[in-house]
Amino acid sequence: MFTGICMFVLRFLKMKIANKIPYFIIAGFIYLLIYSSCANQGTPSGGPRDSIPPVLLRTEPEYRKINFKGDELRFTFDEYVVSDKIPEMLVISPPLSKRPIIKMKSKTLILEFNEELKDSVTYSVDFKNSIEDNNERNPLKDLRFSFSTWDVFDTLRIAGMVKNAKTLDPVEKALVMLYKNLEDSAVYKLIPDYIAKTNQKGIFMIDNIAPGKYHLFAINDANSDLKYNEGVEEIAYYDSLVIPEVRFIEEPDTIASGTDSLLISGHYQFSPEPFYLRQFTEDLFDQFLISSNRETKNKCRFIFEEAVDDTFGIVPLNFNLTDWYLSEPNTTNDTITLWVTDTLASKLDTMVLDLIYNQLDSTGMVYLKHDTVDMVFIEEKAEPERRRKRDREEGEDVKAPPIEQFSILDNIKGKGFDLFRSVILNVPQPVKHFNLDMVHLYLQEDTTGTPLSFEIQKDTTGWRKYRVDYKWEPNTEYRIEIDSAACENIYGITNRRFMKKFTTQKDDYYGTIILTTENVNGNIILQLVSNDDEKVISEKKIDSDGLVVFEFLAPEKYKLKAIYDNNNNGKWDTGSFIDKYQPEIIAYFQKVFKIKSNFDQKETWDLTPDYTFPKNIFDKDLEEKKKQEAKDKNKKSTQNTNSSGFGINSGSGGAGSILKRK
Repeated sequence: MFTGICMFVLRFLKMKIANKIPYFIIAGFIYLLIYSSCANQGTPSGGPRDSIPPVLLRTEPEYRKINFKGDELRFTFDEYVVSDKIPEMLVISPPLSKRPIIKMKSKTLILEFNEELKDSVTYSVDFKNSIEDNNERNPLKDLRFSFSTWDVFDTLRIAGMVKNAKTLDPVEKALVMLYKNLEDSAVYKLIPDYIAKTNQKGIFMIDNIAPGKYHLFAINDANSDLKYNEGVEEIAYYDSLVIPEVRFIEEPDTIASGTDSLLISGHYQFSPEPFYLRQFTEDLFDQFLISSNRETKNKCRFIFEEAVDDTFGIVPLNFNLTDWYLSEPNTTNDTITLWVTDTLASKLDTMVLDLIYNQLDSTGMVYLKHDTVDMVFIEEKAEPERRRKRDREEGEDVKAPPIEQFSILDNIKGKGFDLFRSVILNVPQPVKHFNLDMVHLYLQEDTTGTPLSFEIQKDTTGWRKYRVDYKWEPNTEYRIEIDSAACENIYGITNRRFMKKFTTQKDDYYGTIILTTENVNGNIILQLVSNDDEKVISEKKIDSDGLVVFEFLAPEKYKLKAIYDNNNNGKWDTGSFIDKYQPEIIAYFQKVFKIKSNFDQKETWDLTPDYTFPKNIFDKDLEEKKKQEAKDKNKKSTQNTNSSGFGINSGSGGAGSILKRK
């Protein structure tokens, strides 16, 4: 074939120009045909997506410049960048009183200072991931820059992590602060000497620190004033002084450089070790009325910031009655439900009330505070009443209104009612009288059922709650009934007849956790919580090593949480910077419990406190899902790359796709 082509070329060259014209026309036609075919086989793919972040080419001044006296910094990149995230993410330490002006000039980012820089200071400029390229918004990660305003360049650093004290979740964007001033009041009144912000994993680093002794804090700085506002903001603090240091660790080479010497290498070791700070909200007494509303003519609700004590009082201002209400505080005593028992008061559209409760003045002394509230409720006349009034006016027979009754509420699940759970009955309004003999429980063997002997009593955790306890048989049908008018509320209204059928859960439905605890030293509360929202499912208290059993567990996922209950009050307690104590320690078992029906899961937990406060809870299902998603993404990316190739074979028609950078 090659020989034939060569012979054709030779004959073509020997021909006269006039004779060659038809061949030029044919060649041109073939060229157009081929070009058109290539160019129209498909829409050009544009090539692989650019995933390369901007490259920093130079800075003015140069990195680690000493004796810097300028008023701006310049950063030149290999491409155009966007700066819209810089104002939010930029951290300059020591902090400036005014934020710098951010400008772009071609491919150069300019930070122009609005104030005179401090003398004899090494500045650190942390852009984090705020600088992105203009096309695909690829971030230049963790860009840091530093310079000194004198002839010494400070190189000390500290690092660590900030976590939520109650959940151990990392705290993002926490403001971490170092103070040379060692007075306790400094964090309230002064701007810190050095700052940093935590990343998504709660990690921080403060570098270019001068030698000295410091106090270390972390706050959420809600109002961006670089100071701690107690009671409003969260805080974490380190108990001892922080003294940053660095030393060179020599590492002699085993290969001799001569007969009498060794090559010496090594590395720099910074100290102290990483800090693990737990951020919390101080439990400061700051009482005030959050909200007040009148839900019905007979029901008012008051919600307070703090628990109200026995000094709480209510005085009517626009009527004069005694014993006109019944008060129901909730379990934490910060919400008061007021039931109006006197019809003269309930008929008022507006009740003007004076609420009296304890408050602290600016010196910390207790005084009685008065809050005047207008409780407004205008009752609309019901349509049946309007109709009866019209019928009376027209002389027609008027039917008597139906007797008003209320419904008793319950927690009964029709199928699969838990074997270990009590039936809970709730009365919607305060009870005047409840004849418990009029409550009946039956084994639903036939249409009538077999009466059962059971226990019913008022629940101590609720004002209008009653518990029906019975040793339920698995996969068995029961019926509970309450006679009409068994219960009467304080307004003289009785209940409607109540009847519910339900079937209990199968005994092989449940799973069990059998936990062996080790190195228990003190009082610990073990909480089994739901996997998603960490709602407490079950709770056990221990003070020594041994077996802990969580039984009758639905086949779901759970987490196990430990509270180191130092004061043995049965709950987790927050910390206090004022009184110098840290929040109680929280720990998690580092694996999700996936409970299966009719299966016992056995685990051992070493409860020695871990002061790095880990929460890396392994979920096998989740990890396998992540691996599969990564595998699918990889496969899809490979397919896209193969289908978007170059040249005639890909259908890109020679127009090709141009990579942004090689």
